[in-house]
Amino acid sequence: MTVELSVTDITSYLAASGWVRQPGEWRGAASWVHEGDHEVLVPARDGMGDGERRIREILVLLAVVEGRSREAIATDIGSPMADVQWYRAVPDDAAGGSVSLVAALSALEGARDVLGAAARAVLAGPHVAFDGAIPREVRDLLARVRLAPFGSADDVLTIRFPLADAVPADLADRVNPGMSEPVEDPLARRVLLLLQDAVLHLRDAAGSVEGAGDLGVFDEIVTAGVSANLCAALARFAGPGPGQPFEVGFRWARALPAESPPRTVTFERGTGALLRRAARRLRRLQLAGPASVTGLIGTLYDDGSEDRFRVQVRGDVAMERGTGTRRTLWVRLPDSTSYDRAIAAHRDGRQVLARGALTTVNGRLELATGPGDFQQLA
Repeated sequence: MTVELSVTDITSYLAASGWVRQPGEWRGAASWVHEGDHEVLVPARDGMGDGERRIREILVLLAVVEGRSREAIATDIGSPMADVQWYRAVPDDAAGGSVSLVAALSALEGARDVLGAAARAVLAGPHVAFDGAIPREVRDLLARVRLAPFGSADDVLTIRFPLADAVPADLADRVNPGMSEPVEDPLARRVLLLLQDAVLHLRDAAGSVEGAGDLGVFDEIVTAGVSANLCAALARFAGPGPGQPFEVGFRWARALPAESPPRTVTFERGTGALLRRAARRLRRLQLAGPASVTGLIGTLYDDGSEDRFRVQVRGDVAMERGTGTRRTLWVRLPDSTSYDRAIAAHRDGRQVLARGALTTVNGRLELATGPGDFQQLA
């Protein structure tokens, strides 16, 4: 074990993993139990004489309980300020449970492309497809991503997003609400929250399509961050052909809790081929028709030239087919009066309602409004 673990980090990890501290102490050590069947003793403080032996015993038992390697668990314990995403694919039985080099490389490329598609959706709004060079902000985010240690007992690709470098100096105010105005989540957290939402919608959409059924259900979830790029990248984890089952998981940094709970999202056998079909459909898609969005303004855009008066609204999007929450949509406003109204709503944290015609502009979804179609809600 190369990671030095503190008693504080071990304690917070146990508490977040379902372990319960027992009353009292035993020779200064705290007793923690898991579902009544397992017990560990945590040293009273760092630097105690038997501390290293106790920590080794804790890691051995955690490896048994979680079915993961001690190295992977130790890295998790020592990373309280990191969000975690992971993928698990069902190995090919014919290969004796092992994974080929080609499959491993495909999984790494898939993870990179999944995160890239989600990051671009956060930064640029929903698109049916993303083309062109990857923005610098996305490249910088991917450069901060870290892979967890690989262990012989692990069949999981685990990715960590360090948040410490991206969190403002007043992090204490986030951890202790009420001390000041809340600050925006780090970009890495926003990317994973959008990705979790998009993956859940994709899982549900895939489950509703049988055989050669209507793929129109995928059109309805583009505003949740689903794109052709995301569908194609996720399909890599299913492998070739119809595709094997696979799982996508999310856990949040212990030192920066999220409102959304940790989740594991399972894609059934055959989803790989379906996701590839959805990716091809979205590449050709030109969404159009009446729509509306109700929510808060996240971004205001006015470059002073022809591309003026756009705002990004996050909230409930209603389309001809279906509605959903936690969606983001670019809204093009008709004039400076409407834009001034948007500035005031953003400043005051007021909700807005925009109605208009949904269009696709260079792959980006936009809601084009006319006079009177954009209003601030009471």
